[in-house]
Amino acid sequence: MTGGKSVVLTYVDLTDEARRTLEPYAEVYDGRRDDLGDILPLVEVIICFKLDVNHLSKMKNLRLIQSVAAGVDALPWDRIPDDVIVCSNAGSNDSAVAEHAWAFILSLVKNLHIHTRNMKENRYTPTVGVGLIEGRTIGIIGLGAIGRRIAEIAKAFRMRVLAVTRSGKSSFECDFIGGPESIDKVLEESDVVVVATPLTKHTRNMINKEKLRKMKKNAILVNIARAAVIHREDLLEFLRENPEFRLASDVWWNTNERFHEDYEFMKFPNVLGTPWIAGGLGNDEVWRNMVNKAAENVARFLKGEKPLNIVYKSDYV
Repeated sequence: MTGGKSVVLTYVDLTDEARRTLEPYAEVYDGRRDDLGDILPLVEVIICFKLDVNHLSKMKNLRLIQSVAAGVDALPWDRIPDDVIVCSNAGSNDSAVAEHAWAFILSLVKNLHIHTRNMKENRYTPTVGVGLIEGRTIGIIGLGAIGRRIAEIAKAFRMRVLAVTRSGKSSFECDFIGGPESIDKVLEESDVVVVATPLTKHTRNMINKEKLRKMKKNAILVNIARAAVIHREDLLEFLRENPEFRLASDVWWNTNERFHEDYEFMKFPNVLGTPWIAGGLGNDEVWRNMVNKAAENVARFLKGEKPLNIVYKSDYV
């Protein structure tokens, strides 16, 4: 059936380039088909955003799960066998997310949301001024591919760059890099804080009431990671108590038909929001790059090389 090649099951549409990358090593099947009964026991690799958990128990030869997304918190970790390697797609859409973060930052620093609202209401006289980003301090929580790209842009604005990483180290040069124990210092000193860390059992609700109170009362908090890194109720309370504090978020605790449960955030005049689009939603160029990067990593694995961006089950369950 497979001609000696490995069997790869994809739950996303592959580009022509991705198929060419995989062709020498794999027979590729669409995981959304109904007639997979004979295929599932042969599957060695899955490519997915999300996967059909009913398939997992039938994949006795599964060796690798390759996410097309950078974040893997939505995978069914409690159902994934311990000996299966899981890889994120970190770095595949870092520029798209970093640009979105900076669109948020500059809009809030320059009060574009307020000036635009005033002009739509036929009020030309400015009611607020504009801020400056040069020389200010930015704190980045998580210095992976996205965090590093945000930091690169910050340096172009001649900002002071502080960062928190899991290890307290990074090859990327910042004015300060510390581990999780340094988060208070970064929050206290930053004019802008960007959350760019993966959502794991270690980072869930990392930014809570105690941490928010460490921040400057007129700081900007940007979340382009996952909503649950920030404690929802604590953030709501903090916004009510601190009218100068500004929030921008692309991620929410409730999405789609349940977004009305988070709509309360959008009632604050100092909040900007977008519906989980920072990763390049609807952008063909970004999507192609994500799929192609995922396919390249699968090919690397099938050639017998160690795949990139391995993540560990112990961080999620």
